[in-house]
Amino acid sequence: MFTETTVDPDPRQPARQSCAFPTVTKPTLIGFFSLNQERQYDASAAQLKYLTLPRGSSLTELRLDLNEGFETHHPKPDSAQKERIDMLLTFIRRSSDPRQLWIPQENGQLRLKHNFVCFRGLLRLLACTPYEWKTPWIVQAIRYRGTIYLCEKATPEKEQSVRNETEQQKRFCFYGFKFEQHILTEEPAVEPDTSAPVRLGEEFCAMFDTTLAGHRLLYGAEMDGIVTDRPFDRERVSVDELRRCEFVEVKVKRRETAQRQVDNFYRFKTKNWWCQSFLVNVQRLVVGLRDDAGIVREITNVRLNDLCRQSARYWSPAVCMDFCADLLSEMVRVMGRTDSSRKVYQFEYDARQCRRVRYRVLEGESFLPDWYTKHVEEMQPKWKD
Repeated sequence: MFTETTVDPDPRQPARQSCAFPTVTKPTLIGFFSLNQERQYDASAAQLKYLTLPRGSSLTELRLDLNEGFETHHPKPDSAQKERIDMLLTFIRRSSDPRQLWIPQENGQLRLKHNFVCFRGLLRLLACTPYEWKTPWIVQAIRYRGTIYLCEKATPEKEQSVRNETEQQKRFCFYGFKFEQHILTEEPAVEPDTSAPVRLGEEFCAMFDTTLAGHRLLYGAEMDGIVTDRPFDRERVSVDELRRCEFVEVKVKRRETAQRQVDNFYRFKTKNWWCQSFLVNVQRLVVGLRDDAGIVREITNVRLNDLCRQSARYWSPAVCMDFCADLLSEMVRVMGRTDSSRKVYQFEYDARQCRRVRYRVLEGESFLPDWYTKHVEEMQPKWKD
């Protein structure tokens, strides 16, 4: 049995169209971790990459073949599908200084400083909903010790799409990873080894802290690379050192040959690019322009503000972030003072069924593993004072 919320994402509503950009603090890097191809957690920056653009030729006269290595690449292991938010919880559990994340309450018990814990991708999904109303989603929420943990659940449509993915669709997805291999390197200013197999399971994830409309958020985001001429000791690099670096997002897209394609790019793609970058305070996107054969002919830099300005006809960043803030506030209202690691509130949006976001309550479908809740409970007594 579903209950309707008051949250309607329709951007044509006068209230949505006239909304102001919600209050938001600058996202702050507070930690990081790495995952290898087998998805093993590493508290270091082992998977950190450096932006290294091609040398000795114009960035407008390139020939980077993104098809190379498609047959030999290493996909993510099947275990990645079952991770849910386990890596974020591992980061919290393994924090070298828990006092950076936890605060005592009046009753002496501990709670996270953050109202929400999730991945950046989930926030992007919610923020883009007003302009992607044909895309249904399911988000599960658990309120445990004062914090709401959010986890995306695949819809039947998404599961079917993955099962029916064609070879060509897989190749297009691979293009993005192959382009990263061409311009992201293990050390600054070294030639990339594009003959090595592309490993989709490897990841450098940064953890960010921000406040959106009064809600303090802790979220993880896979980061593409940094801009620096000085190599770091990736086993010992500190958060403060990485805060002083410029992070970039790396994208690849088909070079448009008609105005309709340009319009579709700004209508359907750029809001996702903007949300991704805005949530991690990335101001520059490095974009490879490919042809139909999968050959990157040009690399260009796109500033985040320019991307937003050029997309103004098609979507509004204020509408995106205002909707995200509204939905988070509604979750807080709906879940009240619930405090259970086993009670799941499942929020769903499907415009074919209902124009508003709906929810239902599930018991026994928790995505918080026992090892995490056990850790939280065991740390309480020694922090009571």
